[in-house]
Amino acid sequence: MIYLDNAATTPVYPEAAEAMGRVLREDFFNPSSTYPGGMRAQNLIREARSSVAEALGCAANELYFTSCATEADNWAITSGFKNKHGNIVVSAGEHACVYECAMHLKSAGLDVRFAALDRSGRVDPGDLVRKVDENTCLVSVIHASNETGAINDITSLAAAVKSKSRRALFHSDGVQAFLKTDFDLRSSGVDLYAVSGHKVGAPKGVGALFVSSKVHIAPFIYGGGQESGMRSGTENVAGIVAFGAAVRAYKSRFDPARARALYERLVSGLYEKCGAAVIAGGGHGTYMIAAVTIEGVKAEILQSVCADEGVIIGRGSACASRHSGNRVLEAMGLTKKEVDGAIRISLSPETTEEEIDVATDVISRAAEKVRGRRIG
Repeated sequence: MIYLDNAATTPVYPEAAEAMGRVLREDFFNPSSTYPGGMRAQNLIREARSSVAEALGCAANELYFTSCATEADNWAITSGFKNKHGNIVVSAGEHACVYECAMHLKSAGLDVRFAALDRSGRVDPGDLVRKVDENTCLVSVIHASNETGAINDITSLAAAVKSKSRRALFHSDGVQAFLKTDFDLRSSGVDLYAVSGHKVGAPKGVGALFVSSKVHIAPFIYGGGQESGMRSGTENVAGIVAFGAAVRAYKSRFDPARARALYERLVSGLYEKCGAAVIAGGGHGTYMIAAVTIEGVKAEILQSVCADEGVIIGRGSACASRHSGNRVLEAMGLTKKEVDGAIRISLSPETTEEEIDVATDVISRAAEKVRGRRIG
């Protein structure tokens, strides 16, 4: 099998699985307990927090572990409204966990504004800033699109937003950017930033939210006071420790130059073999996600045919793939035919040139089969 849907989830790294297994077997204690086993579990959490915080470029005490990035993003968005007269501004390119949370608030009668995307898949900076006013409480712009890999310059956007509204907090879903971009939270001006473990070689069920020490938001879960009182509930020690191990492993494997070379090999191979057109990314993307559209092909059928031949590809966000259409691609201005033929191929540090070449051959044959005619 050639697995090229790493934006949906990644295989668990051996280092993460080993670390998780060790906790489950030996360090299973409640980290709130004061006897040696519990204190050892708490120390393991502390070490993992330091690893993730270091990778993000923030202080360990600014990082709170959650069950997933969806929880972290929901926490950030629902904390945005300080009063019923305020508003929040959200990009039209957000992952469903941000977009649907914002839509829920909007349906409750709160003032939620959506900023447009440009053809590259990035938020339109002018439209974003125009929608910000003195009553804006929070602005949310995804760092790297889960649909296309397109990167928003959230440092510049945060500065532009705060120059217009000092009180506004700036939030970003960093799931697809984490460990794949040269980014440091310390100098970014970003107040809230969410990440996920299972996108970088950790098991599912663990994420984190960065909350700048300069801002205050309400706790997400009340209870026994875990996570400094911000997210109560007995910690998922095994998942958190595995997250820390996965972050260290991913950092040691990821090579930006190699990622770019693989991306370019992939998109050029798809163009030459089946006429695929790149939707977005390239110089504006992470080089880990290639979003392309193939004329005359239904993406869901192509995906199924490729899977039968052992090549696993995506067709947009896994969370949205069960629905018809594609909200983000449509917001970029793509036609229905382009959206219907859109596939998402996402790489990992372990992806090889040979896998890319085999995959483009398989996708080309599958497209030919789906079209029912020869290409070229």
